[in-house]
Amino acid sequence: MGAKTTRQIAEWVCKNNYEDIGSEVIDYAKLLALSHLGMTAAGAVMPFGKIMLEYTRNNACKEEAGVVGGGFRTSAEYAALANGSLAHTTELEDDSFPEGLYSCGAWPAVFAIGEKYKLSGKDIIEAHALGYEVASRIGLASLPAVVKGHLNAAGCLTIGSAAMAAKLMKLNVEKTTHALSLAASQGQGIARQTGAGAHLVEAGFADRNGICAATLAALGYTGNPTILEGRGGFMDLWAGQPDFDLPLGEGFKVMDIGIKKYPCCYLQQRNIDGVLDLIAEHKISWEDVESVEHEINQTVSMYLKYAQPETGEDARFSLEHSTVACFFDRDVFLDSYTDEKARDARFKEARKKVKVTVHPEWPGGYFAFESPLTIRMKDGREFKKVCVDARGDPSRRLSPDEVMKKYQDCIDFAGIYSAKKAKEAAEMTLELDKVKDVNELTNILTYPDNRAA
Repeated sequence: MGAKTTRQIAEWVCKNNYEDIGSEVIDYAKLLALSHLGMTAAGAVMPFGKIMLEYTRNNACKEEAGVVGGGFRTSAEYAALANGSLAHTTELEDDSFPEGLYSCGAWPAVFAIGEKYKLSGKDIIEAHALGYEVASRIGLASLPAVVKGHLNAAGCLTIGSAAMAAKLMKLNVEKTTHALSLAASQGQGIARQTGAGAHLVEAGFADRNGICAATLAALGYTGNPTILEGRGGFMDLWAGQPDFDLPLGEGFKVMDIGIKKYPCCYLQQRNIDGVLDLIAEHKISWEDVESVEHEINQTVSMYLKYAQPETGEDARFSLEHSTVACFFDRDVFLDSYTDEKARDARFKEARKKVKVTVHPEWPGGYFAFESPLTIRMKDGREFKKVCVDARGDPSRRLSPDEVMKKYQDCIDFAGIYSAKKAKEAAEMTLELDKVKDVNELTNILTYPDNRAA
């Protein structure tokens, strides 16, 4: 029997510790942390990232935690808001499915609280694994919310981040229960925001609001201790599921996080792999292509909705744009999704040859179907592939070297760190369980040393 109430979730969080997580989870968490920190650094030099840096800097607060790439420290809440948004700005965040959660709604919260209280790397890994487990299990229990258009990533991870913060602050069961309850009142996420800055900042909101909830609970603020369960509770309102049974700890969901390779919606990662595979296998040239067709379900169409994107943000949610980038760029990365490329006449004309067929009769959900891909050639030939999973998914994990490459590519894109600093941060992250004070790591990335690059 799992957790069926808000209090039982709090009891599980308080009871379990680093020793309960297991070496496999710990090792994978360190790779996820490396991926996350790299993308956060890249986000610091992107348009929406720069806006977030300005916003955070203008709200001067007590210096508790660093803002990656910002060169300044602020309150734990503002640092979490900024770093969550910076990471999500790249759309390189690592995700778990079918619940649909993202790493950038978790790591910034634990790092910020860790910095504030000068906690160890072990503390960070422990809280991340436990809180992500809570959020993921809530997400899995509320899959109808996904079909409806809620963004589980932000809504569920607000509660998960509160669990992480409560664990790091060593709150007791009663106060952890209140932290979860206070977080439930702040949990929100709307799939329709994809392509806008609001979609990016929702990750930061989840990190910030989770810390806020735990901090208020620590000071004595209260919430309804049964807020998740029953009629009118969070789960009922969120997904029409007043009753739940969360199998917490039955295989940590951190292990189900996939690591992204392409800076766009995770729902098209497998399709990009499919296009690139067919190009390589059959040596296909764009000039010889008559058309390309992808087939998806209704849920995915709520996200991949920009046939002719006007901005780089729109392009990240455009299967048409990503398909053309596979042919024009080959190396699909951050430079493939810019305002300039979204509006480029060559891209715009090429996107007309890409068709996305939506099947409303297919089951709803993120990966409730396999996605057929067909490339039709001008000479009548057809090349087909059924896109099932992507390289980087839990079923096809990236190697440590491949994760390091992603980190380095992000660092190179940012261009604000020396090779020495970038290497030092990477090495420390890969030995996060040995770090005595996480400030030793985060200070490296908070203060760039290569601004002229």
